[in-house]
This record gives sequence, C-alpha cells and structure tokens, in this order.
Amino acid sequence: MIYKSWLDLSKEQMVVSRLLQNHIKLNRLNHAYIFEGVKGTKKLETALFFTKAMMCQNKDDELNPCNQCHECLRVDHLTHPNLFIVEPDGQMIKKEQIKQLIDEFSKTSLESGPRVNIIQEADKFNLSSANALLKTMEEPGEDIYQIMITENIQSLLPTIRSRGELIHFKELDRKLIRQKLQEMEILSSYANPISQYTSDIDAAIEIAKDDLMIEIIDLVISIYEAFLDSKKSAVITFLETSGKVLSDQSRTEFFLDFMILFQKDIIQKMLKNENICFLNHHIMIEKLAKKINLVLAKEQLEQMLELSKRIKYNINLPLALNQLILVLERGYKNAL
Repeated sequence: MIYKSWLDLSKEQMVVSRLLQNHIKLNRLNHAYIFEGVKGTKKLETALFFTKAMMCQNKDDELNPCNQCHECLRVDHLTHPNLFIVEPDGQMIKKEQIKQLIDEFSKTSLESGPRVNIIQEADKFNLSSANALLKTMEEPGEDIYQIMITENIQSLLPTIRSRGELIHFKELDRKLIRQKLQEMEILSSYANPISQYTSDIDAAIEIAKDDLMIEIIDLVISIYEAFLDSKKSAVITFLETSGKVLSDQSRTEFFLDFMILFQKDIIQKMLKNENICFLNHHIMIEKLAKKINLVLAKEQLEQMLELSKRIKYNINLPLALNQLILVLERGYKNAL
C-alpha cells in the first residue's frame, strides 16, 4: 500500500520522510536517488509516494498529496503516463530495457509535469545496461527523475552509486510489526516470535494469516514441551505432523528457522538475557535452560544451523529432521 502522508511514512522511516519532504519543500530535487535497505523497508512504496508528492498539484501546507486528484490516483494504480517502472528481466536488467526507457524519455511527454523512472533491484544491472543508464544519469533532461531501489548496495556498480543520492532505509522496528499484528488480533504468543523472525511487515502479516504456518509454530513449541516430559516423545510428536512441514521446502525452512529461534531463546535465558522471542513461553524456556549446559546448547544450535544450510541441497529431509530432533531429545533428557 502506498503511503498517504508524510506522517505515515515518518512512523516507519522518519529520517527518509524528513529528507524527501525537504527536497520538495526547498525545490532541491535530485535527478537520481538510490533507495537502499533490507527487504521489507517499504522502499518501493516510498518511491511511489515520493512520485505522487512530486506530481500532485493539490498538495496541502505540509506538502502531502491530496490522494484524490487524477495525478494521485493514476500513480496509485501505476497507470500514470509519466511513471515508468523497470524490473529485472529474469536475473538481470538488460540493455534493451534501458534503451526502451531512454526512447520514452527522449519523446515529448503527452502530459506536463515531472517524469519518474523507478528501477527495482538496481543491483541487477549488467555492464552494458549500466553503461546505457549512465548516459541518462549524466544528461538526465529537465524534470526527469530516477529512483533506484536495492537491497544490496555493495553490488550496485560504483559508477552508478556515485551519481545518485543514497537514501538509507533502516530496518523496521520490531515493536511496530508486533503492534500491527496485535491490532489484527493476532495472539501475542504468535505476534512476538513472528515479529522477531522478519522485519518485513507484509511478510509478517502473511505468516500470521496462514493457518499452516501457525501450526508449524505450534509444532515447534510442542517438540520443546516434549523435551521436558519423560512420557512424551519429541520424535513421535514431529512425525505425527511432519507431512505439513515437509510438504514444501519453504515450510521446512520456516520450521527449522523457528526451531533455531527457540533454541536461541534457551541460550539467551542461560546468559540471563530476558530479551527472548517466545516471551509467552518463558517458564518453559527457563526449565529447558536448566536441563542442559551452555556448551551443549550451543552445539545443538550449531547442528540446526548446519542443517539449515544443507536443506537447500538434495538430502533426505525426513531422515535429517528426525535425526536432529532425536539428538536434541537425547541431549535434553539425558544431560546433567
């Protein structure tokens, strides 16, 4: 969703909001911007809002776009003729894409006002497409602006990096993500770990709404509960619902990621650090932390991390996960 006001943007990216707002206020727009930050920091949404603020003719005293005029609505719907969005074609941004963009900018615009080009995954330029873009950056033309978006600033060619104003997007505050989930009436027992798992608020909402993902989180908790109960088997607990975990690689990775988060919570508790993900299960985590020593807990974590690397390769996943849980269970039930 595109932001509606500078205040909305400032709640998540205060420095970015003030900077871009001042650029419009002082009429000091740069012809090239580089929006850089990790996934989920709303760089594209900000680029579109910035574009809307540039194009709207009915801005208020705070320079907020009206969000109702023909200009604003067309930006919202990505149908404005002066707005161009370039995305990688396959794995790369190709020279032909940039040539097409240059051709568009060389034509007389059918409408007055600024023309804006947003390039997604700008680190995906190859040498020929980058060289083609450099020409437009050196001679941008009047009222033409480029916004390049990247999650990997180090992979952006230095020649491009040096010609754009770098705008850094900080990782979203996990408290904001947790608050948003709780506003959606997501239980805190899920909102807490999900908000620590991802800094992408849209991804967090998607996980929280996915019943299968919630079941996987419940499975992780059930496995660790079984480590404390001599009458329960963690391996059997896993096998009873393993079909859901193993049905898709992304779900398997999600399961393992949450096992890792829980194990890290146990280590944090051992280190007397109360900043844990599964806050609603702090009593169980405290009991688990007393069952084993720190050395073993770290060894178990290393085994999980090693499996998370191997999971992308052609391995026997059911066997690997069963063995992992068996090793963990023996550690917790036989230690000390």
